[in-house]
Amino acid sequence: MVVSRTGTGYSDYSFGTTSGAFVLDTIRFLLSTRPLEEYRHETDKVPAYQLPYAQRFFWLLSIPLRGIGWSFKVADIIVPSVEPHHLTRRAFVASRLRRVFVYYLLFEAVQLYMRCNLIFLSEEPLLSQGYFLGWLNIMAIPWRICTSLNWTYSLVATIAVGSTLHEPRLWPAPFGKWKDAYTIRRFWGCVETRVPSYSPLIPLEREPWVISYTRLCNAFLCSAFMHTCGDVVNHPNVIGFSMPFFILQPVGVLVEDIVIEVGKRMGLGKREWVKAVGYMWVSMWMSYSVHSWVQGQKNAFLIAYPVLEGGGAEVSVTVLEKVASRIFGIDLTATIRSWFVG
Repeated sequence: MVVSRTGTGYSDYSFGTTSGAFVLDTIRFLLSTRPLEEYRHETDKVPAYQLPYAQRFFWLLSIPLRGIGWSFKVADIIVPSVEPHHLTRRAFVASRLRRVFVYYLLFEAVQLYMRCNLIFLSEEPLLSQGYFLGWLNIMAIPWRICTSLNWTYSLVATIAVGSTLHEPRLWPAPFGKWKDAYTIRRFWGCVETRVPSYSPLIPLEREPWVISYTRLCNAFLCSAFMHTCGDVVNHPNVIGFSMPFFILQPVGVLVEDIVIEVGKRMGLGKREWVKAVGYMWVSMWMSYSVHSWVQGQKNAFLIAYPVLEGGGAEVSVTVLEKVASRIFGIDLTATIRSWFVG
């Protein structure tokens, strides 16, 4: 895994994180469960261990992290469902193609911002350009990950459903609704797609608090391990910049749970202004805690792939730049970069 390189820091990091998820799945299937005997899909007519070897192999490959349609899915976990008006195959494919288009444009816009802003070409702190640009710089890397996951997931969903391999309901949106993210716990319940369903971030009904926090810490330890694998693949001499961010999250959840419990005893409840305070709290917490992660990631990318003169934050030329150059004759990179310099 360490010697596998793709040519860009972002791709290396993504490859390493995905490899980390595969390692966790391997441990899960070999040591903690007996999937052929214990797992079953709702469409299975016979237990998996009775299938021929080739079918068993592809059956194992089809096991999803969120367990939609499988016996191991925890019933209390909230997974976003496919919109009722998109449950027909044609409507689903059309809606996902729109998502591919929209999120790919957003992905390209983030890529373009990172190419044009010279802060991503240097070792300068991301916050050195003032509060507003500093906030944009910090959010650029997470938004690149988010938009990339969205458009690639939507593309795979389009192919799987369009080819009649899967039903539309098996491909809900990869993330929940942002309006539900008014606490740190709910924020991660909305955005974390790779935490297995046996480690829910949102506590189950009537679950003892000790078990709830054990599950919570387990989920973030899994995330920390996965992203540390991304560190290793990106550059084996720069390891550990991802871990503090994920280890810190349970601390934030513990603090907010204490405040929420105090608020309940004071009779505050789920009022609109309480949710507004929650949104501000989540925004402040994430801006604070994610800074060290994205700053370390940027520096690690620069170490792994030093930027050559005229380069662009190890980001290749975007489609937006090519379109602007060929159709309008505009050097989009030079134009936008002058805004930061000037």
